[in-house]
Amino acid sequence: MHAGFCKGRTRGIVEMMEDIGDSDVRGRVVGMVERCPSGSYVYGLEGSDDDVEPDLAESIAVIEEVDGSASCLWVTGEIPIERSDGEAFETRNRVTLCRCGQSKNRPLCDGTHAKIGFRE
Repeated sequence: MHAGFCKGRTRGIVEMMEDIGDSDVRGRVVGMVERCPSGSYVYGLEGSDDDVEPDLAESIAVIEEVDGSASCLWVTGEIPIERSDGEAFETRNRVTLCRCGQSKNRPLCDGTHAKIGFRE
């Protein structure tokens, strides 16, 4: 949904990966990943095949933009999501769903609501 948690003041997660050996950089990346509402990024620990994600309760909420307008639905707690054709998505701990109907990645939010000035 492009909430901005994957960008730091000067670099985003992708650019920071080249310096991931630095514990300060690694700590910043982990914090950015854990705060991302969409769950687009996850991380793992060396020696484990499991993704590390924050423990979030089952919840569905409307996320508000800085200007107070509503944007997407934030679904947390590994709630199963199914497409309109009946196909299931991978069950994730957190995901953001489109409300404006214009996302190119429906049913997932891609931030289009901000570009088109969506208001409910």
